[in-house]
Amino acid sequence: MAMVSMSFSLPNLNLRRVNRYSGMAFASVNKETSTTVGVRVTEGEGNLPKVVLTSPHGSEAEIYLFGGCLTSWKVPNGKDLLFVRPDAVFNKKKPISGGVPHCFPQFGPGAIQQHGFARNLDWSVVDSDNVDGNPVVTLLLKDGPYSRSMWDFGFQALYKVILNSESISTELTITNTDNKPFSFTSALHTYFSASVTGASVKGLKGCKTLDKELDPTNPVEGKEERSVTFYAHLQYRKPISN
Repeated sequence: MAMVSMSFSLPNLNLRRVNRYSGMAFASVNKETSTTVGVRVTEGEGNLPKVVLTSPHGSEAEIYLFGGCLTSWKVPNGKDLLFVRPDAVFNKKKPISGGVPHCFPQFGPGAIQQHGFARNLDWSVVDSDNVDGNPVVTLLLKDGPYSRSMWDFGFQALYKVILNSESISTELTITNTDNKPFSFTSALHTYFSASVTGASVKGLKGCKTLDKELDPTNPVEGKEERSVTFYAHLQYRKPISN
């Protein structure tokens, strides 16, 4: 058995484990359920179950069990820092377009479907907690007939989300439960809600730039700084030194 974890935090939480209230929150189609302070499961768009985390400071997050997709993170002033496309659908026929969708076991194009299958499957709630008023939920995804049909390995994915007043922290842990090794790529493909006005990315000199809109096969030399004033789908690749 092997385990790999990746985490994302804005910023680090530095939580002290005091005043802990453990419990479980279970999905129900017709009613709202909650046994942990600040954690509840309710009905969302398309009648899909979602987990709602609520901080006593006024911040809130929403995670849909379909795809294990974090779709909303509102800070105390009410601003949502995540973006979901206006044409996103919530019908299980395609991934939720926006928020923080999962890419596993493949990032981008490859041998199986784009970005893998984790964003197309139902995750389940396996644990919920409250640490000093900060709600915590852990979702689970395991291999099954659908995943095995395209990627024949046993695995377990645990996705932990922690919310406090000014930050949110996520951790994805992949465990190989098979009797044979496997390789994978993964990402928490975050969509931030931000204006492009005045936004730029620096430090790109020396990277090869692949513009998937204009020419998806021929990378060109990247500029030191890139401003984005129009729709763009760019990949930057740093040369591997010998």
